[in-house]
Amino acid sequence: MGGKKPGEFRQVPGERSRALKEDLFRYESAGTFWRCTYDSPERLPVFERMAGVSVWDVDGNEYIDTYGPFAASCLGHAPKELIDEVEDQMRTLMHISDMPNVPRVQLVKELVGIAPGDMKEGRVHFEVGGGPAVDLALEIAEYATPDPQHDIISFFGGYHGRTIGAVSVAPNAYFRERFPSIANRVIRVPYPYCYRCYFDRQYPDCELYCLKYLRRMFESPEYGIYDPVTRTNLVSTLIIEPAQFHGGGLYPPKEYFKGLRQICDDYGIVFIDDEIAIGMGRTGKWFCIEHYGVTPDLITVSKALSGGVWPLSAVIGRRHVFDAWADRPDKHMGTWHGNAVGCRAALTVIREIKRRDLLQRCEEMGKYFLDGLRELQGRHRLIGDVQGLGLGLGLELVRDRKTKEPADEETVRVLSRALEYGVLICRASYYGNRMTFMPPYVIERSEIDTVIDVLDRSLGEVERR
Repeated sequence: MGGKKPGEFRQVPGERSRALKEDLFRYESAGTFWRCTYDSPERLPVFERMAGVSVWDVDGNEYIDTYGPFAASCLGHAPKELIDEVEDQMRTLMHISDMPNVPRVQLVKELVGIAPGDMKEGRVHFEVGGGPAVDLALEIAEYATPDPQHDIISFFGGYHGRTIGAVSVAPNAYFRERFPSIANRVIRVPYPYCYRCYFDRQYPDCELYCLKYLRRMFESPEYGIYDPVTRTNLVSTLIIEPAQFHGGGLYPPKEYFKGLRQICDDYGIVFIDDEIAIGMGRTGKWFCIEHYGVTPDLITVSKALSGGVWPLSAVIGRRHVFDAWADRPDKHMGTWHGNAVGCRAALTVIREIKRRDLLQRCEEMGKYFLDGLRELQGRHRLIGDVQGLGLGLGLELVRDRKTKEPADEETVRVLSRALEYGVLICRASYYGNRMTFMPPYVIERSEIDTVIDVLDRSLGEVERR
């Protein structure tokens, strides 16, 4: 079937996509994610095959996928090595519920082996999907802290999934609307989003005021979380992403996390590092938190963990935190936990990242991609901010660089135009005016060049309008 290549204009969606989507509109729930992508629910085509960093729609058009999908497809789409290993495992031992199996035994050892700091002597507990892993981490943290420590600190702009616990610690009012929540009280504080500082300060002159603000909350009983006289502490857990990708690819200043680690140490708080979107090598290290020189107490990991072929997640943590419920077997179980197929997939991902030196490749390709985005920033007045580590990148569109007025409508138009040129880009952020780039680790320079070229054209066309 003839179709357009990335960089070539195509009508989206094509005739076959429109016909197939009639059944989606007729029978599928209207509360699905794809209906809010691009400029209308009608826009997105129907996809039927994939390879490398490309996907093809049913009309034969090829697209470069820059969010692959949602950071899960780290080895690329339909990688042969991964498929072969998974197929072999399915023929050998496919489903044995939450029971010991050979890949499970091997994977727990591999995960603690790549974990930072003293987590290399730690523990692992499996789940299915990112949101459930966050729920599990919150549950472990609750066991690891005494009464009356039950409160949880989370951060503006955070995204931790859509399960009950994960949504409870999210700040987004739309996510939490009409949703049951956990009983613990959640205290939400500003994330170090330096481009739009909540306190209207400028880094580095601010001297990390947001961190001082958080510490100040422990200085008086009137702030409601700690009494410095009686040392009554109500806070059990702090959960944070080392880079916010639902928030648009935001990276805090490097020294921020050392201060956060010190606060957790000073007040006996379990530090949960949510690496579901950014972990497993994307930033050039196994875990993004390693760039900040600290070790958390628990790490949640999913998405790239199993390469996008089987839902699997895990919580990796310090031994003493996990040992808090060592005498409570069956406290957390599930039909698919530690599934042999998912564990075999994860073992293959770790092996291939090591064998092909993909950590180094992420660093190199990420720098090349980041340089391209910064060149675009020099040519296009709409681009206000560019950030990134490895192949986890984000840029923000503004109508005016001085006022930083969010260019949300322009962002939608740019992404819709890029779709017509064959590049899939994810929209994100507090105001819907950021783009995030989380492509497979196997992306080539020529494919990055095409993405930059399409962005250049799309931005130019929208700016001229």
